[in-house]
Amino acid sequence: MCKKCQRYTVLKDENCPECGTIYSGVESLARSIFKNRLFSEAITILTVVCLGIIFAPTVRMLYYSLIAGVLFTLGYVSLTLIFIKSEYRIQLQKLLKEDIEKIKAGIQLDSIRAKEDVRADNVAASYDKLREICDFIDTDQLKIRSVMALNEIALRKDMELELETLIPSAYDKGFLKYALEVVKINRSLITKKSIAYFVEHRTEIVRDYGIDSLITVAGSALRMKLYILEFSDFIQEFIDYFPKDRILRLCNILHANPEENWGSLAEKTKHLVRLKYNYDPDFKHFV
Repeated sequence: MCKKCQRYTVLKDENCPECGTIYSGVESLARSIFKNRLFSEAITILTVVCLGIIFAPTVRMLYYSLIAGVLFTLGYVSLTLIFIKSEYRIQLQKLLKEDIEKIKAGIQLDSIRAKEDVRADNVAASYDKLREICDFIDTDQLKIRSVMALNEIALRKDMELELETLIPSAYDKGFLKYALEVVKINRSLITKKSIAYFVEHRTEIVRDYGIDSLITVAGSALRMKLYILEFSDFIQEFIDYFPKDRILRLCNILHANPEENWGSLAEKTKHLVRLKYNYDPDFKHFV
């Protein structure tokens, strides 16, 4: 948060773009407010004790006031030390609740800055900002903006690519374009949630990108035994289109896990191997 502008941000910038002031973390702000509150309460306690001593009608009452003040102060300090962590969390929650509108406005300004980077052809910087915003807010609008930025970048293997965190709740053609590029670069990013998205929106995907896109994802599902069990029907539907290496991998997994209930997938795989790879030495253990 910028103390001067009273502006929040979720970006990792060190200085406020408006005034140049160094940002303060929300935790440090909450800690500062908590310390100020403790100081004010301590001053109040000391003031009450001093007034009790000053206006004590007798020496005995003066001692009583002093002893009571000391005991109360010790009790207050002890309880504060015991519950300091929970009190700090309460103060942090209170700060965030009170400043919720400022936080929303700050995130909106962060989003505007990301848009400005796109207009300035600085797509990589725009994506970095959107990714930082998405760490705090999970909305389809931000996901789609992030995907739009990524689709303008030449994706490479050395990039920190994401997929599952960008999956929207509804079908989006731009996301499919990005996802299919990611599959080509790094199959390991295809997760259960990603495969389920392709299965759910298969009709739209075939319409926009053809059946090859589903074949690619079905082949990627062979990466893990868990995925094969979960999406066996989906895999079985496209097994006839798999290249040799995918069929060989599937056979190895089925053969290594005979205790699993593979259902009709096992029979379909055996039938395919007999038809296409009956004389292939790589498949001699499976014929």
